Amino acid sequence: MADPMKTDWGRVSMEGSITDTACAIDPGSLEQTIDMAIFPIGQLVQNGIGDEHPFAIRLLDCTIVHPDPDKSNQQHFVVTFDGAADGNNFAVNGDAEGVAMQIIDDKGNVSNPGVVSPEINIIPAEMKLNYALRLVGNGKTLRAGTYYSSVRFKLDYY
Repeated sequence: MADPMKTDWGRVSMEGSITDTACAIDPGSLEQTIDMAIFPIGQLVQNGIGDEHPFAIRLLDCTIVHPDPDKSNQQHFVVTFDGAADGNNFAVNGDAEGVAMQIIDDKGNVSNPGVVSPEINIIPAEMKLNYALRLVGNGKTLRAGTYYSSVRFKLDYY
């Protein structure tokens, strides 16, 4: 029988780590189809650009803590859109001619194919990056018809 006056000591060892998890892209933002609607060719001739069609890249599970105490607790993002280029815009395929696709952010910055965007601060409450697509003339003769384009995006943050 154990001596009630004797105290035994034990030891518990622990090991672990704390990490920042990567942001995830909302599954609904991964593959989006934006309907550009029917657009009169005369409007493109008159204005040089088409109507804006908004889309967003929504993010999930981002850690909004910056390791540098002199910077705000916001994640800083850069986005690269990539696809077939038509000058500084994105090429379209199909019967339509004389047009290209342009992507702009909510500050009016134009995204060029394969070029990293200016740094973006994401608002923690919203967790989304807002963009719009629009048709632009590419300097060639306009021809009415259907068109389509595919653009990929890459998101880097720190």
